Amino acid sequence: MAGGCIDDGCATATDEVLVVSSDGRSVVRRAPLAAARDGHTATVFPDGRVVVVGGFAGEGVGALGAVEVLAPDGGTASAVGDLAHPRGGHAAVLLRDGRVLVVGGWVASHTYTATSEVIDPDAGTIVAGPDLPFAADALDAVALADGRILVVGGQVEPGRATDRAAVLDPAMLDAAGAAWRAVGPLGTPRLKHVLVALRDGRALVLGGSPDDETLLESTEVFDPDTERFSAGPGLHEPRYKLPGGAVVLGDHVVVAGGGGTVEDLDLGSGRSRVLAEQRVRGSFATINRLGQRDLLVIGGYDGHIRLRRAAFVLPAPGR
Repeated sequence: MAGGCIDDGCATATDEVLVVSSDGRSVVRRAPLAAARDGHTATVFPDGRVVVVGGFAGEGVGALGAVEVLAPDGGTASAVGDLAHPRGGHAAVLLRDGRVLVVGGWVASHTYTATSEVIDPDAGTIVAGPDLPFAADALDAVALADGRILVVGGQVEPGRATDRAAVLDPAMLDAAGAAWRAVGPLGTPRLKHVLVALRDGRALVLGGSPDDETLLESTEVFDPDTERFSAGPGLHEPRYKLPGGAVVLGDHVVVAGGGGTVEDLDLGSGRSRVLAEQRVRGSFATINRLGQRDLLVIGGYDGHIRLRRAAFVLPAPGR
């Protein structure tokens, strides 16, 4: 765990870095981030490094541009450099060549960006990537099985979501004229949703809101062959504010963010079942694999932006 807000109302961010043991029984504090932040992205590499990008130092504070790398041994974070466009509420994806693509985000009051940047933590470089066809924050992105990057939805004006989506072939990223290509659109405009890659090559969009008020319980499935979205199975409850709040386990998607439950969405049957009750809505709660058999659910805040102290372990479905 790296950063996040630490007081009700989320006025203050932290620089803390904590590591939970694989059995979920202990937490170790590691060297802190160089900059306190929330609303950032943390991209995990296969070797255990974590690339932390952007975010905010607190409510009402301008976006951060600093990029730093956390080492798996817990040593001091190393600086890569600064983004050309400081941002928060963006999306980040690990590319097959070991670089990180950062796209979209909030850059100033009521102002969102279409820019993308490519971070190479090994070379210590940050270069401009192609602009999205639309400027948005509260969007999400994922690497598809065929290597393409899919970006979906987001907030294009305060309280207004977009139904637009686009794909990029990273193999062309360094070529002159590299560009995103529009796909879709979504059946429903969405912001503060979550997007996950499925093992059959498709991608699933879950929840979100069209207007930052109405919560969605619907999902949509992206077919990489037709490049269209179709209606997916419904969630147990409406959810939004759920980036990082879903994890794929085979033909199941377990969702913990943005709602009052942890639910298991069975893609085969199209049915959802509740795995755990959380009593209060967990906006921005995260869920991750813990070891080989369990899942770890952490944090979030309720409808009044009061932080939840919740952190619990539950068995993965089918274990």
